[in-house]
Amino acid sequence: MLSIGNLTASQFIQRSMSQQIKEITHSTERLSSGKRVNRASDDPGSIGSISRLNAQVLSLGEAISNGAEGKILAQTADGGLNTINNILSSIRELAVQGGSSTLTTADRNTLQVEIDAYLTEIDALTKLIKFNTTKLLDGSTDKVSFLVGENKDDNISMTLVRSDSSALGLSGPSGVKEFTSGRVTGFNYSSNLAASDIKINGQNALAATLTSDLTSGNNTAKELVTVINANSNSHGATATGFNKLTSAAKNSLSMSNTFTINSNVISVQTSLENLVTEINQEASGVTATLNSDNTITLSNTTGNDIVIGGNAPTDAGFTAGTYLGYIKLENVDGTFVKIEAMTKANGYASNSGNIDDLARFGFNEVDSSTVIRSDLVSTNALTTSHDIKINDVEIGASDSSSAAAKAIAINAVSSSTNVTASGSNVITISLNFSEAASAASNIKINGTAINFGSVTNEADTITAINNASIGDIIASTNSSGEFLLTSASGADIVITHDGTAGDFFDGHTDATGATISVGSSVTFKGQILLTHSEGDIIKISGDDVGELGFQAQASSSASTPGSIISVSSTSNATSALALIDTAIDTISNTRAKFGASENVIDNRLSYLLDARTNSTSRLSKIEDADFAFETARLTKAQIMSKAASSMLAQANARSEVFLKLINWIKCIIVKLLFLIF
Repeated sequence: MLSIGNLTASQFIQRSMSQQIKEITHSTERLSSGKRVNRASDDPGSIGSISRLNAQVLSLGEAISNGAEGKILAQTADGGLNTINNILSSIRELAVQGGSSTLTTADRNTLQVEIDAYLTEIDALTKLIKFNTTKLLDGSTDKVSFLVGENKDDNISMTLVRSDSSALGLSGPSGVKEFTSGRVTGFNYSSNLAASDIKINGQNALAATLTSDLTSGNNTAKELVTVINANSNSHGATATGFNKLTSAAKNSLSMSNTFTINSNVISVQTSLENLVTEINQEASGVTATLNSDNTITLSNTTGNDIVIGGNAPTDAGFTAGTYLGYIKLENVDGTFVKIEAMTKANGYASNSGNIDDLARFGFNEVDSSTVIRSDLVSTNALTTSHDIKINDVEIGASDSSSAAAKAIAINAVSSSTNVTASGSNVITISLNFSEAASAASNIKINGTAINFGSVTNEADTITAINNASIGDIIASTNSSGEFLLTSASGADIVITHDGTAGDFFDGHTDATGATISVGSSVTFKGQILLTHSEGDIIKISGDDVGELGFQAQASSSASTPGSIISVSSTSNATSALALIDTAIDTISNTRAKFGASENVIDNRLSYLLDARTNSTSRLSKIEDADFAFETARLTKAQIMSKAASSMLAQANARSEVFLKLINWIKCIIVKLLFLIF
């Protein structure tokens, strides 16, 4: 019994010691880490909550950091804008000084130099002010976003506004407010021309009472200028006419016969210099100039025609013909000139006008100096032999004749022109649902058959076409309820039918608003929109620009940066004040937006700090160790371990005594047996 009893006690004590060692180990780990749960086995039920809360606390910490960055960015931008505002105040002070009539020309020149220096400094600042590597005020970045929260939708965005002198309306390319047409073409509008057909700045370009002046004969640019200026009080633009014609280059002159300029006979000459002198003496209405490349330019400042005739004009490098002049438009108030036809595409109620009307004037449709819209492109693909230049850069070949393909060819040289092109093709169709059944499978759009047999309304028609997936062609209706087919890229839209089925598509209007008569097949060409990436003027030149649907057109002035703020006179200085005040208002509005963003971030940060504190507290309650409890448990476990060790020692000692007694008895028995036997 003793042996069994002692062994049982020993085992019990050993198990107790193991348990106490385990408790000591856990308590020591918790006290060392400060955490109650160091592994999943410590509290399986809480490990999920701990993981989520840990992720939340870390995310909130990073969100707070993002918010702090956003706040610093807003402060940086505001500081830069405040500096610009101070500069504008200095410019305004100089403009007020320039409003004095007692200033000399030298005084005004000095003021202008200082103003231009201030504008240059504004431009320099907008390039310097940045956060990290992001420039804040030069227009290179439109918007910045900061994730100020733990969820994907907790973004705070700030719009970055270009704030250089050009964007503030204080400087820009010289001549950007002027537009020069391509060569006016001969026209006789008869009764088809209405005063409202062509718009300048949204108003009728022509005076209604003078429209009849354009109905007889082939009108000159000078006559057109007169009619435009008759309505200047309405549209705010003034027109001036001029003409120029440049000969082919002649390295040596070999004239065999005379020719005429404006019916004036030009006699045979032996040199280009003598020919220029002869023209200036004999030809009325033109001035001749000899150019460095051995060409001769004939010009006038009226816009009157230049007529070349006679026996042998080619000997002098000229081709016989009547050459109409050019028109320059300029807004009286110095703003951009907008030229357009009266069409629904331009937001008008009817399609009274047409881009073709503008083309006869020598103009393209112009939203501003930097955005130009073409007429319909030609049916010819571009080749390397075509003479087409944009900003004096030659345009290469296109894969097809569509506006989409020609836009791609233009964009291939965008890095050199700073001009990007986009295509567009929108046609309007009248639907006759009584003919839908006969159109069941006989109408194709770009070669794809469309089943209209079951359509009863526009919605069904739209669904049938769009379900056919015809490239990027989309069927829809506009706000006026008209049925449209649209190619956003400017791809051709080709409609074919067997004749009777075409009655379903009763009427067709192309992208310019012109009504098209449709036979068994019709191809609708698109348009091209040109945009200058830097807000500069777009020059279109070359003999073949008509392939793009454009007129040859360029600004009358070089596009070099210059100040719009002028103190060259008292009136100019006074006018400049309005521009400066507008710029100051713009800066103030921009600063207000950054200030509002900073306040929004502050409010968000206040919430996030509270949220992180609460989440940290919740995590602490679940995860953190109770130091008092763990210390007490460690002490208890240590005491119990020592006690168990002592008890185990005593148990082991009793076992040794018992074994010694057994061995003594065993020896006695052995000796007795030896004596007996």
